[in-house]
Amino acid sequence: MQYTESMNNLLLYALAVPLFSASGGLAALRVFGNGHCPAWLGRGLAALGLCFGGLGLYGVLFQPDGLHFGFVTGLMCVMWVASLAAFAEGFAAPVAVQEMVLFPLCGLVFSLPFFAPQESVLPVSGAWMFRLHLVVAIAAYSLLGIAALHAGIMAWQEKVLHRPAHDSGRRFQERLLDQLPSLVAMESTLFRQLWAGFVLLSFTLLTGVVFAERWSGQALAFDHKTVFAVVSWVSFACLLGGRLLAGWRGRQALRWCLGSYAVLVLAYFGTQFVFEFILKQGV
Repeated sequence: MQYTESMNNLLLYALAVPLFSASGGLAALRVFGNGHCPAWLGRGLAALGLCFGGLGLYGVLFQPDGLHFGFVTGLMCVMWVASLAAFAEGFAAPVAVQEMVLFPLCGLVFSLPFFAPQESVLPVSGAWMFRLHLVVAIAAYSLLGIAALHAGIMAWQEKVLHRPAHDSGRRFQERLLDQLPSLVAMESTLFRQLWAGFVLLSFTLLTGVVFAERWSGQALAFDHKTVFAVVSWVSFACLLGGRLLAGWRGRQALRWCLGSYAVLVLAYFGTQFVFEFILKQGV
């Protein structure tokens, strides 16, 4: 039974990978191609990829023997939610450059289960507090990840706009620039994403403390995950506080955003990668 479910999940992933890749390729054609490529076609493929990928993840997260969760599954969940958020955001303000990067990356991540070892089962999967903590944490990672990608695109956009008009490769760069909103609009979107992600990250830490206290009797364990998560939360708080009190913007805000998310990645994925693939043990 478990073998059959595993094969079904792999089949769903195998369907999702080319759909995400094709959607990203069509987004690239909208940016660089001379012909007219309808946006609805790429978004339709992305919607199918999200459906197949979501069904596959659901089959992994809710198996009879428990919740199979680790580095690869966590990365897939984050990329799926990030792609879903980008897809939903595209109804209001589609950014083809973002879809061109994010959807193929999501397809690449969904191909990892074909090469990675099976992940361990978490015995606490039935606890509602743990599930709530897990869902909120994935949402926080995803939304802040989109903000980091957004900040990276803005950093490139600002750099190109300050280059001389006769610079080599300018025509290629201008094609990308034409697909992006103004820096002011991009910055406004960035801080909306950061505020939403910061609220979710705060709730993640709160539910983590409550869950840890109920599960182990210790409210706050000073391990690698907790330290990196708290440092990242403080860093994002400084960024948003600097925005409110000192009007931080431009390169200063972008560097804080990228640095804060880099620390957040270390909180789970960095340490989990070391434990699962280098030390060969689960966390």
